[in-house]
Amino acid sequence: MGNIGGGEVLVILLLGLLLLGPERLPEFARKIGKFLTDVKRMSRSFQEELRSAVEDPEIESKARAQGALLKQEEQEQEEQANINDLKDQSS
Repeated sequence: MGNIGGGEVLVILLLGLLLLGPERLPEFARKIGKFLTDVKRMSRSFQEELRSAVEDPEIESKARAQGALLKQEEQEQEEQANINDLKDQSS
């Protein structure tokens, strides 16, 4: 649950008890538990998909090629800007 300590949990439970009452608090806690379980499951699924995509050699090689192409384009733009600066200075 992150960085929530015992004191914070106690305060949250007391606030829940005051706001929801003793009848609705258990039902609300179950709903929150199910929601957190679903969020964890989706997070795990997303991480697994991302990991498999990163570890896929075909996708990785395409990404590296695209990155190299972008880097080459940036270098060409910098070189063209330097040439234009030199032309402006010599004029």
